[in-house]
Amino acid sequence: MRARITRRSGLTVLSNLARNICQLMFIVGVTVNLGVAEIPDPSCEAYEAWQVQSNVRSDALGIRNIAFPEANATYWGTPLEAPLGTEVLIRGRYPKARYMAFQVYDNERNVVGAINDADINPNPGQNNPFRSGSAQGTYTIRIVFGRQPIVKPANTIYTAGLTKVLLLYRIYYPDNPDDLTGGAFDPQLPTIIMNGRVLSSCPPRPIITPEDATVWGRLDNGDWAGTVPAGQPTVASNPPIWTLANTNRLTPFYPSADNSYMSTLISREYLRPPHNYDMVVLKFRAPTFTNTQAGEPPYWSTTTRQVRFWSVCTYETISTGVVRCLSDDQALQRDGFVTFVISDPSKRPSDEVLLQHAASWIAWGALQPGDHIYDINLNVLTNEQPVYYYGSILYRQTMPNPSFAQSIRAVSQLPVFQWKSAMGDYWPKIGYCTAAQFNLLGAECIGR
Repeated sequence: MRARITRRSGLTVLSNLARNICQLMFIVGVTVNLGVAEIPDPSCEAYEAWQVQSNVRSDALGIRNIAFPEANATYWGTPLEAPLGTEVLIRGRYPKARYMAFQVYDNERNVVGAINDADINPNPGQNNPFRSGSAQGTYTIRIVFGRQPIVKPANTIYTAGLTKVLLLYRIYYPDNPDDLTGGAFDPQLPTIIMNGRVLSSCPPRPIITPEDATVWGRLDNGDWAGTVPAGQPTVASNPPIWTLANTNRLTPFYPSADNSYMSTLISREYLRPPHNYDMVVLKFRAPTFTNTQAGEPPYWSTTTRQVRFWSVCTYETISTGVVRCLSDDQALQRDGFVTFVISDPSKRPSDEVLLQHAASWIAWGALQPGDHIYDINLNVLTNEQPVYYYGSILYRQTMPNPSFAQSIRAVSQLPVFQWKSAMGDYWPKIGYCTAAQFNLLGAECIGR
């Protein structure tokens, strides 16, 4: 069944994915608790800076895996409340990482102000490694409680007239993935100064080992054995339909202002009779990227590369939690193309077949017996609910080069009917396949 798409602008306020996810949440009785992001981690106090650390590898309680996080990223949060006119200072050191940014959000989880690494001027005599060189210099930025003037001062974020916001400090893909702070030092996490007082800072939380000690770490250990939703309307299609979105003032789920997204819903309905497929397969031409893991500087994305970062992730739609992500440098490539297979472990193609078709496997996700996850209201979800029956795929691009005409950001400005042709080979071809079809044909199984 193919959904009908009407002509509309690529600047759609809320994507089809977001609407469908909201529909799923309504069906299963999930409502949004806007205070979840203000609950301190177990080792932190409510008065401390960076009291919230969201990274699936360090989330001891499993309550931070919400709002479609990138699994290679860490998000530190600090709620701030002050009268209009108040200025908050942030002093920090640039990390060794693919991307870094500060962004503030309203109580609807929409971004209202932001500044990214390349736009942050370093302190006098210091270096910004996101612009040139490699030395990790220091910086100072301001958060002003008020509305942004016509001419925005450097190194300044405004709160759009709000007196209460959530400040997120975001690091994507540190050069050393086991150092979530990206090797920053003195300070390790940025210092926040409010009303002339330095806020005490909760230290970074450690990565939990082994990975299987967390529920997130076990999501790819076994096949799905959950509950089939009864009496629910179909919210996914065959083939899955992509929607494009740029982050804007009304994009929910704490998005990065520097990201653009392609998203689609998938359903296990098509793995059951009468369809009997085994997997979802997608293939597209990969944009070139700054491979900081191989020693390339991040600022090459402004000259010789098409994007700073890209990744493909799978998510559980009711909880909005990430299952697995594969980043640009982790995906197998052949002739500039990447192929992804999304399935349960028992349907995972062999390593030989994956290599033959230059494909990478990503788990659909499934709870193991006795495990549970949380929704965004901190309600417990188990296999008695239809978790991991639906899934979502998010293709994320960060800081595309303005000259990259086929980027998600550029193409999303066009009318919907032009998206696919404008993106060309960069458009992800997607569909359901059987294991036998993929083993024989690779991504050519799509549409068979």
